[in-house]
Amino acid sequence: MIGPRLVALTIALLSCVPAGAVAQTTPAPPANDAQGTRPWIVGGVLSTSSLGDCTDCEITTYRHTGSALINAGWSINPRADLGAEMLWVASRTAGNDRIRVSFLMASAQFRPWRTRGFFLKTGAGMAFVHNYVLDEGEAGETAFRSKAFALALGAGWEWRLARRLGAQVIGAQHVAALGDMQTSDRVVENVVGNFWSVGAAIVIR
Repeated sequence: MIGPRLVALTIALLSCVPAGAVAQTTPAPPANDAQGTRPWIVGGVLSTSSLGDCTDCEITTYRHTGSALINAGWSINPRADLGAEMLWVASRTAGNDRIRVSFLMASAQFRPWRTRGFFLKTGAGMAFVHNYVLDEGEAGETAFRSKAFALALGAGWEWRLARRLGAQVIGAQHVAALGDMQTSDRVVENVVGNFWSVGAAIVIR
């Protein structure tokens, strides 16, 4: 009587071993699921074209120059990032006057697909303008120094090169709403600076 009972007990114990082994070897959650606590930083260089506009201006002059971009923040989940963005644009007029525009804004980035690198981004904040030049046609050029409300929209693609290192290509438009400005002989209404940029950046996240 003891023999059959022992065999039955042994079979029952052995049948439990695979279940325990499977439970112990269950894969850990993907690393991406923990990205909500990770900081990130982006730094890159872009080619930027700018154009000033206003209500009654005949604008014909585009300016082309280089610019520098820095983003930093935290990933709130595997698809969305929140942070801050700075875009610095410097160029020169035909008279060799230096124009500097610095965008400082809060930014958000969203990836529609977790397995693909495409992303959308937007931002809002301030633009700090030094010697911004508005071409007024036959009346000449007028330079301004001002602060302005700023908006940005963009899109791009990100590649993972290593565990924490990646690269991006980016295209974006930044708009600085300078408002009404007083020249030597009149008020220029609704002055707006448009900046279109395309470039590449390194990502650490």
